[in-house]
Amino acid sequence: MTIQIVANTNVGKVRKNNEDNFFVSALNNFPQSHLLVVSDGVGGRDYGEVASQTTVDVFKSLIDEHKLDVAFDIGMREAMMEMSARRAHMAIAEKGKQETKYQGMSCTLIAALIDEEQIGFVNVGDSRLYHFSNNTLTQLSEDQTVAQALFKDGRIKAEDLRAHPDRNVLQFSLGVEAINSPLEVQTQISPWKKGDKILLCSDGLTDMVADNEIAVLMGRETGEELLIQLITKALTAGGKDNITIAIAENNG
Repeated sequence: MTIQIVANTNVGKVRKNNEDNFFVSALNNFPQSHLLVVSDGVGGRDYGEVASQTTVDVFKSLIDEHKLDVAFDIGMREAMMEMSARRAHMAIAEKGKQETKYQGMSCTLIAALIDEEQIGFVNVGDSRLYHFSNNTLTQLSEDQTVAQALFKDGRIKAEDLRAHPDRNVLQFSLGVEAINSPLEVQTQISPWKKGDKILLCSDGLTDMVADNEIAVLMGRETGEELLIQLITKALTAGGKDNITIAIAENNG
């Protein structure tokens, strides 16, 4: 195996239920291409775990139906990832139409379709994708939060982001949207190489563990041990939210 993948979720130390879900799989016809999905039910909303599970189920069905095989063509990867996110968005909204109790439920999404050379990802919300290469950790996804928007507008500084009261207030999430604020989906293709790692995670990790601490562990550990130590670090720091992590390592 040239790409090694590990993933797990933990309820944390405060919340009673886990609203996160994840999914990892090779593509049926392209075993060296892999899909990684992390989805976080929006905190404070009812049935966030149903929204995140619906998102995972949509991606599972796309794998089972070979719909993502076309994304093996690098020129199609961004379009297919966006299509997948929007299909999950519609599936969540449809459940809300069918059952009143599900109205308003939503979730974040970070998903990556990877092979040995390229990462194609889609992002909605504030779950994140990091790329670790040459001992440097880079956040490839951009948080869709009020705090991030204030930073982009120059109204707050980078050092203010981590402690800003609106750092977890989402501008967009799967399942809900307003007429004056339709869903925006971030997609990107990025190269990676032998020795690199990518990390997909919910904010249960990043709210508890700073990027520099994540980078130290990414440089020191691999595989299951890296996964365990990241989750342990978040729990030791307070574990205030569900923690979900998926890691891929490019072994060339």
